[in-house]
Amino acid sequence: MYRKVFINTYLKNGFSFDEAKSEVDFALETLFNFTYKDFMLGKALESWQITKLKKVIDERTKTHRPIQQIIGQAYFYGRRFFVDEYTLIPRPETELLVDKVLEISKEISNPKILDIGTGSGCIPLTLILQNKDITAHAVDISSEALETAKRNALFHNVLNNISFFKSDLFSNVDEKYDIIVSNPPYIPLKEKENLQIEVKNYDPESALFTKDDLGIEFYDKIVTKAKDYLLPNGFLAFELGINQSALVSDLLQKNNFSSIQIFKDYNSIDRVIISQK
Repeated sequence: MYRKVFINTYLKNGFSFDEAKSEVDFALETLFNFTYKDFMLGKALESWQITKLKKVIDERTKTHRPIQQIIGQAYFYGRRFFVDEYTLIPRPETELLVDKVLEISKEISNPKILDIGTGSGCIPLTLILQNKDITAHAVDISSEALETAKRNALFHNVLNNISFFKSDLFSNVDEKYDIIVSNPPYIPLKEKENLQIEVKNYDPESALFTKDDLGIEFYDKIVTKAKDYLLPNGFLAFELGINQSALVSDLLQKNNFSSIQIFKDYNSIDRVIISQK
């Protein structure tokens, strides 16, 4: 009964049924390890749990603050990660970037990876969890984001496989890597008002927006310096924004990267681009 009541709270506030159902079930699982199977078996929540869930869903539906941020957790690649107002909430599209980097990593002996703009750390941590031979360095300009990423590394018991340090792109990087990976900011600031409330009001601006009109500011900055930090035949892998594959491909070619490959996500959008030094 309570599940239907909370779903109706979403519907009354203009959310779709699919979004309502998904988020209520997400909240039940992350807060109380309560699954849909438990619901079907007639398992009941205690009164304090209902009160807590109501508080979360009331905040979500009234403010449009992302439920992952309210709860402080999100799922990525089937695993839980801590998130907050300093970290971008992991998107399903980014899992394709992880998939493609994993394919490359399996062809390299003891691959060493650099993640630029790590946020919650979900990309390098997932890579390590999927391939125990990987060691990684993860950098971010936000000290707060790095603390969250370290918390995630501790939670997943891979703190020995990864190092975190504050860096504005390559400013504090002094080693070379087999693979450099990044999901950089790629939304032009002029498009901010066209975004969902959840994104424009709550995701960290430093993880989203660029100052240029094409959204390629950070691709340009990374590509022009990446070869100095890649080992021979090393790889550079990016997540892409919509309509940016040709622009980033051109940047890579102008900087003498080769073997450029572009991969589409489940919506048939060019989402990942990989090239080689």
